[in-house]
Amino acid sequence: MVESTKPKVCITGISGFLGSQVCLLFLSDGTYTVRGTVRDTSNPAKIEPLRRAFGPTFTALELVNADLLQPDSWDAAIAGCDYVVHTASPFPVANPKDENELIKPAVEGTLAVLRAAVRHRVKRVVVTSSVAAVMFRRAENEKETYDENDWSDVDACKPYEKSKTLAEKAAWDFLNSLPDADKFELVIINPVIILGPSLIGGDFTSGHIIQELMSGKFPGMPKIMFGFVDVRDVALAHLQALKVKEAANQRFLLSSKCLWFREVAEVLKAKYPEYKIKTKELPRCPVVMASMFDKGVKKILPLWNKVAYIDNTRSREVLGIEYHTAEEAVAEMGRSLIEHKMIADKRKQK
Repeated sequence: MVESTKPKVCITGISGFLGSQVCLLFLSDGTYTVRGTVRDTSNPAKIEPLRRAFGPTFTALELVNADLLQPDSWDAAIAGCDYVVHTASPFPVANPKDENELIKPAVEGTLAVLRAAVRHRVKRVVVTSSVAAVMFRRAENEKETYDENDWSDVDACKPYEKSKTLAEKAAWDFLNSLPDADKFELVIINPVIILGPSLIGGDFTSGHIIQELMSGKFPGMPKIMFGFVDVRDVALAHLQALKVKEAANQRFLLSSKCLWFREVAEVLKAKYPEYKIKTKELPRCPVVMASMFDKGVKKILPLWNKVAYIDNTRSREVLGIEYHTAEEAVAEMGRSLIEHKMIADKRKQK
């Protein structure tokens, strides 16, 4: 067997919603040989969805075990690779009782990957961060539009936002602490809420949000604005982050459009009229009452009626991203949930 002369990339967390799309795009692109990490390569619940989704390209994938909380596992995962794309990180629906349940794997996992990258002379590392590391601040420091120069205030963050901020800062600090001879190029990808077609079902946070909307579990829409981006655009940004020379040592905010929750519900209602999707905005008072009993509701209260936009100029100009619409990403997520049987198929047969 002739060994490939293509550069090799290690992609972490490929059984996740984003990681699976990133891995499939890299395999389909053909520029790199691909090694993908999962926590347990013998777990059919994680591997079989990838086998089905990747089709014939699955045979070109090298699968290895690696765990964010097992630093030693990353040496074997990254050895022999020219590049690393690190997508693995927890994204919970509600805040945990102990914030370290999120912070520890996010920070220590990222540093374990970067340390292994140094030991194995990796040329460039792409890390998936989030706008959670960009736009969460004390009220007096809030802005209407955020760009790559902005950072979240750790003291004002909830556990998830804090974990992403500390993990990204740790990555930059680690890179800056290295002697010049050991330095690699670092690219950080900061997406907003990722929607769009899923390869692996809907058992992830953004999938749960759309699932609950379509299942009618929301009595109405909270007056909350979020940015949304299609998972296919985020995957492409990771590929471009390796290919584009000028991307080195930069952050890239990814967002197609910011929508109020009401607008998300209206997109789903128009696309899937068979579902009882409520689109009317709720008054704040009953939501405050509900937050006393529901951690997920409590998490969104600080965002009530706040307007915040994302400047995606750098991602368009440097990475060449031409975004799917946010509305398409919302509708595609709904379709995926139906097709993966995460919600009942009520669509009328045409």
